[in-house]
Amino acid sequence: MDKSLFEFKGTPLIQCVTECLKSVFTDVAIIANDAEKFRFLGLETTPDLIPGLGPLGGIYTALVHAGKKRIFITGCDMPWLNADLIRHMVSIPDRYDIIVPSVKGQYEPLHAIYSNACLEPVIKAINSGKRKIIVFYENLNVRKVTEEEIINFGDPRKIFRNINYPEDSDI
Repeated sequence: MDKSLFEFKGTPLIQCVTECLKSVFTDVAIIANDAEKFRFLGLETTPDLIPGLGPLGGIYTALVHAGKKRIFITGCDMPWLNADLIRHMVSIPDRYDIIVPSVKGQYEPLHAIYSNACLEPVIKAINSGKRKIIVFYENLNVRKVTEEEIINFGDPRKIFRNINYPEDSDI
């Protein structure tokens, strides 16, 4: 079931996410294979360059397509994104290859900033058949955004909570 269009407080999930992102960034785009269903958002939509790779394929496509030094990646199913936390992450010096929240020792790889230095490691992960996002983090300069930092902006359990089923939005 496609969760990107689940209603969250009367608004499609993906619209909640893109509205938050537009409050932080001037350029917001969607990586998805079905551009037509997102036309109502008025945003550029790019299909996966290599279909079937899941989130890792989305990161790959975004890195290739963006052509920028750094990009922020998030999933379409996180309606409680915190714009101030994202701004904080963006303010961290760009000497890091990855800026990613870490909660209870676990990365939040779909709420992270990736530099173009990640492109080759992502390609290597894809070519090796690995699909877990953090596989390509090895040998890169990773800046963890700690729980102590995150708490200044809100409850990490809520900020990073994703919606998998319509009833998940009832918190």
